Amino acid sequence: MLGLHAPARSLFSATLGRQAALARKKMREFYGELIQPGALVFDVGANVGVLSATFASLGARVVAVEPNADCVRHIQLSYPEKDIQVIQAAAGQSNGLIVLNVADEFDGRSSVSNEWMNTIGEQDGSFRGIWSRQDVVPMLTLDTLIENFGMPQFIKIDVEGFEESVLSGLSVQPSVLSFEFHLTFLPAAMRCLDMDIFASGSAYNFVCNPEWGYPARFEYEHWLDKEGLKKALQGLGGADPQGDIFVIAPG
Repeated sequence: MLGLHAPARSLFSATLGRQAALARKKMREFYGELIQPGALVFDVGANVGVLSATFASLGARVVAVEPNADCVRHIQLSYPEKDIQVIQAAAGQSNGLIVLNVADEFDGRSSVSNEWMNTIGEQDGSFRGIWSRQDVVPMLTLDTLIENFGMPQFIKIDVEGFEESVLSGLSVQPSVLSFEFHLTFLPAAMRCLDMDIFASGSAYNFVCNPEWGYPARFEYEHWLDKEGLKKALQGLGGADPQGDIFVIAPG
């Protein structure tokens, strides 16, 4: 299996076509403006490691946190040469155990948030019934990860509705932090923005409906204050805009 994985991955990448390759190139350029070589990065909700590999290619040391065992194995097989430390766990408000609802056919939609699953399922019928099994997995706080690995320059959070709980386990704001949002789950994003972890004077921006799921450009050329970002998010239209909110610490 190990000997066949790399050729199979190369063949799969080739079939994605020129557009996907261009989207990945843009994504690398996008994150290259945010991540310094040698920086420590936490990729929370790493899925199959596309972003972890991108961060590592920019010279970052990456801690990839992912509760899905299949995704963890994929990262380990796909990027053995990268500076990526993979931890099979969920991040949350405390250390302990939690139930992961696994979507085997859509691994990026596996979630530990029942509230998110119910809300998304009500809004979009394509989500109903995709969670096929449950696994009990470890849960760690971001503070615990910091105690063990050091303070990251950048924390990326993509945890399918569990962002508020993840941020509850963080007591020190990093230089840059991002977390996913869905328009159908916007109140949760607003609660995240109001959390004490984000200091007064922080700057905000967001990426909406990224191409191929890969961020390439911010929606605003100039960074916003918190209230300006909230107003921009509330003005979004369309079926279900989603994307990532970015926060830069003051100073």
